[in-house]
Amino acid sequence: MTDRKVLHRITISSLAVLLLALILPSAVSGRILAAILLLPLAIVTYLFVKKRSILSMNKKQILMLMAVIGLLYLMLYYLSGLHFGFYRSGYRFDFYYGLHFVLPISAIIIETEFIRWIVRAQNNKAADVLTYFSCVIAEVLIVSNISGITTYSHFMDVLALALLPAVTANFLYHYLSKRYGMLPNIVYRLLISLYTYIIPYKPAVPDSMLAFINLLLPIAIYLFIDALYEKKKRYALGKKSKFGVIITVLAVAIMASAVMLISNQFRYGVLVVATESMTGELNKGDAALFERFENQIITEGQVIVFEKNGSMIIHRVIKIEKINGVMRYYTKGDANDGRDSGFITNSDIVGLVNYRVPYIGYPTIWVRSLFKH
Repeated sequence: MTDRKVLHRITISSLAVLLLALILPSAVSGRILAAILLLPLAIVTYLFVKKRSILSMNKKQILMLMAVIGLLYLMLYYLSGLHFGFYRSGYRFDFYYGLHFVLPISAIIIETEFIRWIVRAQNNKAADVLTYFSCVIAEVLIVSNISGITTYSHFMDVLALALLPAVTANFLYHYLSKRYGMLPNIVYRLLISLYTYIIPYKPAVPDSMLAFINLLLPIAIYLFIDALYEKKKRYALGKKSKFGVIITVLAVAIMASAVMLISNQFRYGVLVVATESMTGELNKGDAALFERFENQIITEGQVIVFEKNGSMIIHRVIKIEKINGVMRYYTKGDANDGRDSGFITNSDIVGLVNYRVPYIGYPTIWVRSLFKH
């Protein structure tokens, strides 16, 4: 059997194993299954696929650099707790958590990086792509549980906190594995993945901010290492491959912008119009772009986003009055017959609607409908 056939069977098997583990009802059992089944695949890879040495002279420097970056990330993360506060994570470093969390996650990281390292050295594009997707799935498996998705908000959490960061992280890991071997990836991933099961307290950093940081950090590391070690080499060889870098940066910028807008934790946010109550001004399926409310002056006729009874609503302010020093806002949907019941105050207002993008929100409505019973 040729190396290519073995390579393709290994990569397809890895993808199948990780997909199976990902859809198991329990994330713990999925990780344990993946750790167990990936081990024989790693052994087969070692025995039947030709190993090729990494020729880079900077392997040790990159290994040390990734270890320092991982430690620096943890240090800054925990220092942020001085601002955001801390909470008890619910994990503690004992035999149970070591057996059910630390050991399986460590095994998955080591096994996937070992397979990635050997596959990347073969210069086989199909195997490269399959391995990339396998490693993205492995990363999602480590940090999340898609089988537990029962609501639209949970789906968006998995998308922003697990899937999109896994896409950019594995871009970096693929790059490092090809040039510097598997050890830098293993050390860095162990550092940033296992701390949550060892340290019982975590900073209360907003999830949206973590999603944004974890999405961009791998690209920042890639650009730093590329500038530090690879640009001179490419210049000496006369290679110009800026197009791929530009496309990558643009893709990450788009994903980062999407995370910023969807999270509603930054200056601007976006909300999909899911009803017909504002038809004419905002139609069902439109995406409303709003500026976060920070005590700006609101006038009658202003379209605002506010929270009421646990729901986000986009309606127009039709009356304002001040009673006992408290501003009361009365709202109405343009297409509704009557105004909304009661009133809202400044504490209920989320943002001021400035623009709309027609129809772009329909995919979100379709996805949301999947979680309605």
